[in-house]
Amino acid sequence: MTFQQQIKQGIPNELPAVKPYPVDANRAPKRKDILSKAEKQLAIRNALRYFPKAWHGELATEFAQELKDFGRIYMYRFKPEYALKARPISDYPAKCEQAAAIMLMIDNNLDPAVAQHPEELITYGGNGGVFQNWAQYRLTMQYLSEMQSDQTLHMYSGHPMGLFPSS
Repeated sequence: MTFQQQIKQGIPNELPAVKPYPVDANRAPKRKDILSKAEKQLAIRNALRYFPKAWHGELATEFAQELKDFGRIYMYRFKPEYALKARPISDYPAKCEQAAAIMLMIDNNLDPAVAQHPEELITYGGNGGVFQNWAQYRLTMQYLSEMQSDQTLHMYSGHPMGLFPSS
């Protein structure tokens, strides 16, 4: 699947294989374990909202382990296969130049040569996250690939809410 096809796809149609965490990656500090059992269960339920119910059993276990190991749910298996780096603006599958420019900026900020902790989507300062998880990255890039010049992508706490008319 090409770079442009992957962007347009958003969340894959088939559950990707688990990816090992890169041994040489610059890790973000683990967050303190301060969530109650109920709060952890809520975090996992919230993370599962991006995916088909058929995947929930497998992903719930995986996300619980990420929460335990890292203090956050990053959804590593959903990190794209393509290299995260800024490309020429014409390489982005966008319907308007403004959307392509945003896509380029996002990929530039997540480039391992630029970002502080790219595996955790952190660009600077130890907690300057572009997104909370890889599903949000994928959905945002998909929406941007569909966005017209008379639309705005509405985001809430990193979660893409959809495309809306704008002037």
